[in-house]
Amino acid sequence: MEPQRGGEQHLAWGAPGAAAAACLCPAAVASSAGAPAGNVLARQELEQEMLRRAELQLQGGGGVDRRRERKMKNRESAARSRLRRLAYVNELEKEVSLLRAEKEELSKLCQELKEAADEAPAPAKRAAPRRLLQRTSSAPF
Repeated sequence: MEPQRGGEQHLAWGAPGAAAAACLCPAAVASSAGAPAGNVLARQELEQEMLRRAELQLQGGGGVDRRRERKMKNRESAARSRLRRLAYVNELEKEVSLLRAEKEELSKLCQELKEAADEAPAPAKRAAPRRLLQRTSSAPF
């Protein structure tokens, strides 16, 4: 049950004798085709079989293409995620540097105000008038 194409034999997975050549190693293909391992014809046959199988995978092997597409989409998504994370970290680093600069400015201002308060003469305390609490009648009886 070996298919013929252009007068050359091609090994198929279900073909008799194809079990030995299922791995497409040159020795297995040469032994099943009856040609010596170093023969150029066996090498060309091997290359053609590999091309044929690749064509079949592209045409009917939708699972392989879907898996490949999914892997590519996953890689692209991971790359976008890494870029987003990098941008986020950069923004946080900028914010940290701005907040540190603001903190330093405020610390200097606070220190200057404390020094100015220590150097200024204390104002004389003025005695506040003393008020006495008195009971008043707000409602007549």
